[in-house]
Amino acid sequence: MASNTGEVFGSEPGQLKIFIGAAPGVGKTYTMLREAGSLRARGVDVVIGYVDVRDRPETAAQIGELEILPRKKIRFQKRTFEEVNIEAIIERDPDVVVIDELAHSNAPGSMFPKRYMDVEYLLDQGISVLTTVNVQHIRGIHEEAEEITGIPVRELIPESLIKRADEVSVIDVTPETLRQRLRDGSIYPSDRVDQALQNFFRKSNLSGLRELALRMVAEDVDERLERSYSRRKIPGPVGAREVIMVCVSHLPRAAKLIQRGHRMAMRLKADLYVLSICSTVEDSLSERDKASLTKLKELADEYDGEFVVEPRNDRKIGDIIAKAAQRLNVTQIVIGQPAPDRKWELWRENPIRYLLRNLRYTDLRIVGWRDPPGHPVKVWKSNGSSGETGLHQRLKGRLTIYVGAAPGVGKTYKMLQDAHDWRKRGWDVVIGLIETHGRQETADQIGDLETVPKKQLLLEGRTYEEMDVDAIVRRKPSIVLIDELAHTNVPGCVREKRYQDIQYILEHGINVVTAVNVQHLESLHDKVEHITGVKVRERVPDWFMKLAREIKLIDVTPETLQQRLVEGRIYTKDKVERALDNFFQTAHLAALRELALLEVADDVDQRIDKARKSDRLNSVRSERILVCVNHRPHSEKLIRRGWRLADRLDAELWVLVVSLDEGMSQQDERDLIKVQRLSEQFDAHFLNKPAVNHNVGATIVETAMELEVSQLVAGQPLAPKGLISRLKSNPLDYVLDHAEFVDLHIVAYERD
Repeated sequence: MASNTGEVFGSEPGQLKIFIGAAPGVGKTYTMLREAGSLRARGVDVVIGYVDVRDRPETAAQIGELEILPRKKIRFQKRTFEEVNIEAIIERDPDVVVIDELAHSNAPGSMFPKRYMDVEYLLDQGISVLTTVNVQHIRGIHEEAEEITGIPVRELIPESLIKRADEVSVIDVTPETLRQRLRDGSIYPSDRVDQALQNFFRKSNLSGLRELALRMVAEDVDERLERSYSRRKIPGPVGAREVIMVCVSHLPRAAKLIQRGHRMAMRLKADLYVLSICSTVEDSLSERDKASLTKLKELADEYDGEFVVEPRNDRKIGDIIAKAAQRLNVTQIVIGQPAPDRKWELWRENPIRYLLRNLRYTDLRIVGWRDPPGHPVKVWKSNGSSGETGLHQRLKGRLTIYVGAAPGVGKTYKMLQDAHDWRKRGWDVVIGLIETHGRQETADQIGDLETVPKKQLLLEGRTYEEMDVDAIVRRKPSIVLIDELAHTNVPGCVREKRYQDIQYILEHGINVVTAVNVQHLESLHDKVEHITGVKVRERVPDWFMKLAREIKLIDVTPETLQQRLVEGRIYTKDKVERALDNFFQTAHLAALRELALLEVADDVDQRIDKARKSDRLNSVRSERILVCVNHRPHSEKLIRRGWRLADRLDAELWVLVVSLDEGMSQQDERDLIKVQRLSEQFDAHFLNKPAVNHNVGATIVETAMELEVSQLVAGQPLAPKGLISRLKSNPLDYVLDHAEFVDLHIVAYERD
């Protein structure tokens, strides 16, 4: 497997790389053969043990000069079958062998009944393998696939083989693209196309399987990252996946809390744990306490939660909860608000107070003891031009976005490659702006594609080149390729950001294909900074991403990306060592890759949901979320976190600033404007209210009641210093005492 020391796949014996797809035709074999060709060019001894190109000329062309070993012919029931020739491979003893269709069942008379067993045997003999499989053929996942498609899956591989693999990469293709390939005859013969479109290749099937593949690989990335040594350099939870832990004790409230946690887990695609703390070890409990614990476990099982029991043993309850959350990589703790008959006394142990003061990377969700208002809320429609709502009607062109985890994954290369295919099908394709960054492979892909000349701008004695938007609109092609979506234009351009240029082009009826890395997404800004230590300055608003008709992931493993870096295919040689020590560390790349996989998976999930509810504009939203901020910089983090919650829950978002009579400095005023602009960018209602009787907490509670919100989002209060400070109450104390009708979501101060 490729590594940052310059080693190549095949230099270590018995390594396995698996290319996973959602369906036939996504390009697994094509990509595998391209990688084999790249390995051969680097001097690795690669042979083909078994590949089926299925009359696809583009795939067959990728074989190039790769050596093909003869297949083993087996005669069975008057028919001749061709299988992997294990003996020939062992005798040839290459560094790497390419073997397609991992889930295939071998003909009777083969050395092993299944092809994955052939692969395992070769790995044990010290020969590395490149192979392919569709996600529905993985045991354990196949049941979900059958539920999606209604089609039984007969050929399966064990999940353990995926875990054994050194690298797992997903080949992501949108349902629209896959169905078009099918119509073009690139997957099945023409006589099978109509039947396939009406059955397995239905858009709903392909979308469901695509989400399954993305989430499966994201989970694999997460598990590998957690096991890696380099993971220790990043504090707190890293991945985008939510992990929820519900804390329960008393049976009457446990059902409500677990149910709430289950609903959150379902909507956020999260893992769910249920934690109960008992007075001592389970074996020493009374029969009554054991019975109570059994009922709690049954409740957890009923709602698909993993039950966790911790003995108290004279420890603080808050400390037990915090340590369990740290151990399980929990991102949200769910705990019940004390009923009004239990006062918040300083001298009584209070786990919520402890958690508010001591949690670092985990959010705290305090569930109100009284049920929230159940009135559905009408869908809010923005009257602004910056948000997603209303823009779809104005955009006459289609937007396609290629997403990657880092520079060098091949977004621009793939975009250019696809452009040639579109031109072959008769589309008028031009290049509006492409940045090759000195990468020869990318430059070669431009070929004879027409390029619109850039515009020259003179600024402070220097000449800059920017995309000529007006020239593109005058040329009016069917499709224009525009690279680096997050780019900021030089002063003097009509619009500040490239995404604004693209929006303008789309409004003129031109289809745009563009590319961006996941770290440039506005809502992920804090998480990316936490992971990499890099403050990303050029960002794209999330509403713009939602304008895309198609979002495609270009997935590359950290090992492959580091190898490309070492070979000088991403940055110049003088920048390689520094990049490997900083942004291109394995843990950074793995975490960013997981973010990218889950972002695209969530996008797929939301599109499936919209397809199920075609009358969505006439539907209602069941929740309103109110984010309580001030004008401090930390407020931006709260708004981003609030938007991500609202987006996953399909809730309406409000942002509240409560102002005191104290005068604001010029910097305070600038910060307030910045907070308001960010709120508007997320299509949130922005409210700036004066404090009622100088009581910030009372104003928050009053606003929450007026809006009938179901969740309040606020920042974790800073730990008070000194006894006097501890005796003083803060607005959050008032909210905790009086907002019993909402869930209070406290965002950890150091939350990414």
